[in-house]
Amino acid sequence: MASSSSPINSIFNVFQFHKVDRNIYDKLIAHGTEPGVARNVVALFIWLDTIGLDVLSYLDVHASNSFAFFRLVAEAESVLDCLRCDAPPRDFALAIPVIASLSDQPIDLGFFYFNRHDAAKRIAGVLDGAGRVFFDDTLYSSFLRYEAACRRNSAPLPEELARTYELGATATTSEDQRSLFLTFSKGFPLTKEEIEAYFREKWGDCVEKVAVQRPAAGSPVGPLYGKVVFTRDGYAGLVLNDTKVYKFAINGKQVWARQFEQKRSRN
Repeated sequence: MASSSSPINSIFNVFQFHKVDRNIYDKLIAHGTEPGVARNVVALFIWLDTIGLDVLSYLDVHASNSFAFFRLVAEAESVLDCLRCDAPPRDFALAIPVIASLSDQPIDLGFFYFNRHDAAKRIAGVLDGAGRVFFDDTLYSSFLRYEAACRRNSAPLPEELARTYELGATATTSEDQRSLFLTFSKGFPLTKEEIEAYFREKWGDCVEKVAVQRPAAGSPVGPLYGKVVFTRDGYAGLVLNDTKVYKFAINGKQVWARQFEQKRSRN
C-alpha cells in the first residue's frame, strides 16, 4: 500500500501503475528473451492498449497459460518486424490472429505497416518515458523491498521512489545514446540525404541529424561509414532490437548498424 505522504506523480506511483507491464517484462526475461526485445514487446503492448486493443488484460487473464502468453508475444514480434520492414508484408492476413481477435475492427499487419510512423513514435515514447522507470531493475528492487516492508509494518517511502515523475516526460539522453554507427559496403557509399530520407519515410520525424565520413581529398573511395542521431534513443532500440549488428539496405545498398560508442582518448 502506498504511503499517504508519497507524491501524486512519483516514481513509486509509476511502478504501481505499470505493475502488469513489469510482470510481463519479468516473465519474458525469465524465459530467456533479451532485455531489449522484452522492452520493445512490452512498449508495443502498452501502445496497443491505448488504441483500444486490450492486450494487457488478455495477458493478465492468461497469466498461467504459457502457450497463450508466448503465442501473443510471437505475434508482437511479428508486428515489430513489420515496423522495421521496407515494404508492406505479403502474408499479413492471418499472421496475428490473437491480436486481431482483440479488436472490434478488422486488423492485420497491413494496419501496423500503414500506421508505422505513429506506432514507432508511441513505442519510442514509452521506452524513453515511463519505461525508463519501470524497466529499471535497481529502482524495481527498491519498490519490491518497500512493498514487502509495508506488508509487515508501515515504512517511510525511500527517497529514490519519492522523486517526482512528470507524466508524459521523456528522459534527457546523450547524443551517443540516441545514435547508431552505420557502415557501408566498399564502393556503395550513401549520402546524408539518403540516410535521413530512409528513416523519415520509415518512421516519420525521427532523425535529428546524420553525418557521413569525409574521404581524403582525391580518394576514389566514397564514404565507408556514417552516423545517424535520432530524436529519441527508443528509435535506436527499435532498429537494433537487442542485436549487436542489424543489417538492412538503403536504396539497394547494404548497411550495417550498431550502437554508437564514442572512442575515448588514451592518456
